[in-house]
Amino acid sequence: MITNYLTFTVDDTVFALNVDSVLEVLNFSSPTQVPCALPYIEGLIYSREQGITVVNFRKRFGLKDFPIDNRTKVIVVEVRTPSETDQNHITLYGLVADSVQDVVQIFEPDIISKANCNIPKEFISQILKYNDKPMFILDSTKLFEEAAKMKVQTAS
Repeated sequence: MITNYLTFTVDDTVFALNVDSVLEVLNFSSPTQVPCALPYIEGLIYSREQGITVVNFRKRFGLKDFPIDNRTKVIVVEVRTPSETDQNHITLYGLVADSVQDVVQIFEPDIISKANCNIPKEFISQILKYNDKPMFILDSTKLFEEAAKMKVQTAS
């Protein structure tokens, strides 16, 4: 089975998201700040007439700051966030990345059991060997779970 991943870097580490959950990649633009948001929420941006909550990956995991430049991107991800009225509700999140690399096809994954990473392992669904280096496949549901819970609490 072939799986396609969008690869990107944060803090010189290669991460990937399944392309099935990626809606688009945008150039970084300053989001509109949201009062009382979690510290790693940069704010809201709008694309395709929809509001997108922007999550700063570096702040989310306590990584050192990195200057925003022309390589900085926002990866827009669709995440299923079941609500009381809709079990298939989809929420859009933007994930700030230092740079976006490529879409890669993985035919037979070379799974690695351990590799050094700056984020907690519960946010990683798999570690694959790609170009002789580890590539960390993120679990987008877990990655945005706390922000989704906060959104539900503030909407009530």
